[in-house]
Amino acid sequence: MSQEEAETGRGLSPLPKILILGVGNLLLKDDGFGVHAVREIEKSALPENVHLLEAGTVSHQFLPLFNESDYLLVVDAVDAGDTPGSIYKFSPEDVTYSKEQKLSLHQMSLLDVLGMASLTGRVPKTLIFGVQPEDVSSWSLELSDAVKGAIPKIKELIFAELKKINEK
Repeated sequence: MSQEEAETGRGLSPLPKILILGVGNLLLKDDGFGVHAVREIEKSALPENVHLLEAGTVSHQFLPLFNESDYLLVVDAVDAGDTPGSIYKFSPEDVTYSKEQKLSLHQMSLLDVLGMASLTGRVPKTLIFGVQPEDVSSWSLELSDAVKGAIPKIKELIFAELKKINEK
């Protein structure tokens, strides 16, 4: 048994593949929160089984990555009508959303892409870490102060989740 196996208590089981996806449009102020947060997470030492991706807007082109992952941690701006900077952690099953007809692939949401992945029979266990934005309509590469201030807490929550996943 290797030192890593002894430390993780996993025996010969490989570590799960974890994808951290930073979602959002960097050009629209707080909408870019997920990408900004992933850039901060990237500055820290990460376990070898963790892959980071600045996704921008979610697309069906991510299906192969979803299919290869055991866990998907999404970081995004989430408009729940709360105080800017408020933090949320939830799974896709916790959300109801409109299933109105999409006119183009550019209108797909994360939930739509996860629904497509479910058709393949391989959907990663997914958690979404969100922050209430203050402004998603102004053209700016900078986050508002309230939203920028949420990054350290989101980072802490992500690392706690990584630890929990890797100790299973």
